[in-house]
Amino acid sequence: MGRPRGTIRKIADETGLDQATVRRALAASNLTERDCEADFSTAIETVAAIADADRIIGHASNGRGGGGGNSSDYAAARAESERHRAEKLRLQNEKLAGSLIDRQVVTDTGIRILAEARTAFLSLGLRVADRLVGKTDAREIARAIEAEARIVLGELADDEKFFEALDIEALT
Repeated sequence: MGRPRGTIRKIADETGLDQATVRRALAASNLTERDCEADFSTAIETVAAIADADRIIGHASNGRGGGGGNSSDYAAARAESERHRAEKLRLQNEKLAGSLIDRQVVTDTGIRILAEARTAFLSLGLRVADRLVGKTDAREIARAIEAEARIVLGELADDEKFFEALDIEALT
């Protein structure tokens, strides 16, 4: 009569793959059903090694090819793919609407503002030196330095200046 039927089905059940995938894996490894019947455990190992489960699940979630695993794997893969696609579209729309600013632009603007702050504080001595020449009262000297420091801090705390600089750098 011939060989007993069901070897491919048994391998498919053991590996969690469908029969078409098992046949492709066996063909790729030059194994026949008869070879599989002779050494079933080797056949299972060979099919599992050749069939890439991630690729099979990906194909199945896109409606192509034979699938592996169960239908919940397909549904989860497809849902995850749709979530990523929706998130990508949302981010593109927000960027086009101007709601998103490139991280590097914000970083560069912050670095530039900090550099300006450093320069302003380092020049503080030169800014008050003329007013302090000949002064001997420590309180008067401290008030003059403090007043100039407040001016510098006030300019640095101006959020409109920050956003103006950010807009200029984001648009260039």
